[in-house]
Amino acid sequence: MELDWSFFNATVADRVFVNPPFNNGENQAVFPLCQQTHIIQVPLDGSALSTDTGTLLLGTATFLTRLNESLPEMAHWLTNTGTKLLVVLRDQSPKEEEMRVVINRAEDLGIAVFLVSDSSMTGEAESNFGLAKHLYTHLHYSTRWIGVIDDDTFFPSLHRILEALTPYDPTIPWYIGGLTERHLGISTEGFKAWGGAGIFLSVPLLNLLAENHDTYISMSRTWGDELWRDCIFNITSPTVHLTRLEELHQLDMFGDLSGWYESGMATTPLSLHHWKSWHYFNVPSAHLVTNITGVDALFQRYNATDNAVFTNGYSIVQYPNGLPDMGLVEGTMFPHPGAKMPDAAGELQDSLGKLRPALEEGREKISWRFVTAVSMGSACVRQFYVRGASAGQSVDSVIEVDWCRSSR
Repeated sequence: MELDWSFFNATVADRVFVNPPFNNGENQAVFPLCQQTHIIQVPLDGSALSTDTGTLLLGTATFLTRLNESLPEMAHWLTNTGTKLLVVLRDQSPKEEEMRVVINRAEDLGIAVFLVSDSSMTGEAESNFGLAKHLYTHLHYSTRWIGVIDDDTFFPSLHRILEALTPYDPTIPWYIGGLTERHLGISTEGFKAWGGAGIFLSVPLLNLLAENHDTYISMSRTWGDELWRDCIFNITSPTVHLTRLEELHQLDMFGDLSGWYESGMATTPLSLHHWKSWHYFNVPSAHLVTNITGVDALFQRYNATDNAVFTNGYSIVQYPNGLPDMGLVEGTMFPHPGAKMPDAAGELQDSLGKLRPALEEGREKISWRFVTAVSMGSACVRQFYVRGASAGQSVDSVIEVDWCRSSR
């Protein structure tokens, strides 16, 4: 969404988009505070009115150490939701005391987690598809949907997932998910729901998969999401085809993904993946602002009058030569290591559309990237956007943005 932010120039740009006007003698820039608070109208976030997503059961296959590392990140969207997380451990022989430590940590975070140690399922594909029979045993009478995820899948809002599944009748078999962004992935692995973006199944389909689990678990496949697809293809009649949810994002891209994050998404992503491996962006910290603004404001774009664009939770960018075509995604990313633009653009054209050329940082665009955010009590979140020291600028430049609930 693009909104006019006409006050940006007067209150922020003159103080921060230029060299620091003050210095305290310790090489730290000191900026005067903005003198005026501005109210921005954001859509009412209906998901904040109902946090119970207990009709959704989630499952993942991972190692105990990775799960332990991921729990604080999962807490942003899983805490106190009523959704349970079943984990098939890929460790050969996890120790009971180590499992108990992880379970206790999850409980402290408000996450209901169940750990399953199955020594017959330590491979990626086997352990992932092995979730079928274990999820089946953990079904509750209220369960309507099952989600299979990776340990680095991030949902901005579980409630939004259930909203997206609302059009589909959960009493009949459904296989729902998202594709990779890359043509190469589809041409080599076929048409399937990519696991990192999230695979969603109705209970009737999970029942069929659990019944046929032992037959298909031995199929030789590299990835678990291939096993899910192939088993579904073989056991259903009529065939249950993949139903795509475009807002589930696998993010099979490398390098600088600023072009994607700054693209002014028409709708808030339902899921994000690979954010701490194929590329790095502090998604959990960026997500903190949704506690104040609601999930719709995450990565929402605000236009300024001085050729600057603020992408909430990602960046503040000034374009000295004027705004580029903001309707196109900037081609900053690569579909695989070694790929070069513009030839690599064809790999991403179906998912991202026509790409505009990447701009040169420091000359054609000046960027302050989101680094972290902190809660300032229950009604405010403070974000930090940083431009590192570079040629022509001897110190780092920091912009702080406070989001507070209006008392009006």
